[in-house]
Parts: sequence; structure tokens; C-alpha cells
Amino acid sequence: MGLTMKQWRLVKGLTQDYMAARCEVHRNTYADWEENPDKVPVRKALIIADTFGESINDVFFSADTLQNVE
Repeated sequence: MGLTMKQWRLVKGLTQDYMAARCEVHRNTYADWEENPDKVPVRKALIIADTFGESINDVFFSADTLQNVE
């Protein structure tokens, strides 16, 4: 099972305020994305993954998620 967006952020030692600034959105929007990652626009998902220093697949698609894709 992969890490959640929140877990990635905490592992990297980043705050929601920092991530929101990187994505150029309000902190509440970023907080909502952590709870509902399927709402993250692709352009913002790329920024998030880049900020974490990880691939978009590692951040947004866990092995469990990919098993359910037909």
C-alpha cells in the first residue's frame, strides 16, 4: 500500500501552507485535496509530486488502486 498525500507531506517535512503556496491555492483547497486526492487537477498533481521529489504514480496511484484498473 502506498502513502497518502498527507503521509508524503509529513515524511518530507512540509506544511500544508507550504504546499498550498507551491500549488498557488488556498490552504483549505490543499487540505481538501489531501482528503480527496481524486479532486486534484493534473497540473497541480504534477507540482505536488515534483515538490515531494517523487513520481506522480507513486504519490497518486498505490498498488491497490492500480490492481482495480481494468
